[in-house]
Amino acid sequence: MKTNRFFTKYTVAAIMCSVFALTSCSSDDNKTDEGQGNNPAVIASVRVNTPSGRVFYLGAYDKFPSTLDYKTMTEIGPGATIYSYGEHPYVWNGTASTLTKYNVSNDMKISSADALSLAGTGVSGTFGPPAFVSETEAYFFALNDGKIIKFNPATMTITETITVTPLPLSNDADVKTSTYMSYVTSAKKIILPVAATPTDFNKFPQYAQIAVFDIASKVVTYVKDTRMSMGYDTFAKGNDGTLYYRPSRATSLSLDYSTVTSAPPAGALLKVNPNGTFDPNFFVDLKAPLNAHSVNVVAYVHGDKALAQYLDNTFTPPAKPADWYNAPTKFALVDLKTLKVEPFTSFEKYGTVYTVGTIDGVEYYGNITAPDGKFSLLKQKGAAEFEAVSEAIGGSLIFVGRLR
Repeated sequence: MKTNRFFTKYTVAAIMCSVFALTSCSSDDNKTDEGQGNNPAVIASVRVNTPSGRVFYLGAYDKFPSTLDYKTMTEIGPGATIYSYGEHPYVWNGTASTLTKYNVSNDMKISSADALSLAGTGVSGTFGPPAFVSETEAYFFALNDGKIIKFNPATMTITETITVTPLPLSNDADVKTSTYMSYVTSAKKIILPVAATPTDFNKFPQYAQIAVFDIASKVVTYVKDTRMSMGYDTFAKGNDGTLYYRPSRATSLSLDYSTVTSAPPAGALLKVNPNGTFDPNFFVDLKAPLNAHSVNVVAYVHGDKALAQYLDNTFTPPAKPADWYNAPTKFALVDLKTLKVEPFTSFEKYGTVYTVGTIDGVEYYGNITAPDGKFSLLKQKGAAEFEAVSEAIGGSLIFVGRLR
């Protein structure tokens, strides 16, 4: 099981994920939208470290206040994964194996509305959040098992189990391909980038790959591109909505400890079209302009500029692969048209920064390990510009979203 993943309708960073299992149940008598309001509402969730483990809290507001204090929020328990679609927050509880839908009233009160337990459908693989097509149509992708679970978010009931071709090499312990995040496109496709975490470093896939689900035909196809070695299981998303298949730390690590010498670049970007094809006219290898040992991830693309996190050319792989992730990395912006590199220091005062949600087309970020110890909600204003919107008191942010 993957742990420590969170998700939204799209995300760059990964913290907190679970295995879903499926049947329908009701959490209380409030099963309709009667508990929903019609005033503007945004939500924020924080995680708080306690002596007995992490506890998660959810708050609703007409706009984000200057401080987000978990003591004024609704406790939603340990091990929760929070996201939203339409006017509802949704919470996945891995311990209870339930997906709970919540209402938010006009006075910003949060109450559980209905729940879906994912047990009894025969899925056993690890997979990510559902892909919402509409208020009444959503899908879970258990591609390791060759199954897709279709459900109705309005009634929180399963409507169909679809059998598809399983993800190749997902059950090969030496390779371990997987999918996590899913993206609904304008072409009525749902696209999932494929990643791998090889235990045999010589067996990292020497190609990029996406899984493409055609909603109309209910068929999954697996599309490869040999210009790049395997990347990450979430896309880097441009602020114009463009999807980019991006580098993976796992592949960079594999290259450092394998005997493979002629693999396609691992530090590149590919563009993915809404119809589920790779754009043949777009390919950027970021390693050369960065003069990098390896490009570990691309956090986002804003305009023509990609934010890359990389190890510079002075890096020497440690003897133990387990120590590889401890090496200090650098950030830089790369212009995807001119390949001009700009230093990036915007995150230095915030420590480790990660995406927590998209609101009205704008990306928001949370942080940990800030030098001053503060937890901030950051709003992206440009390729290197961020505004601190709120300070989270007592815990780090994990998710934000707009309900209405």
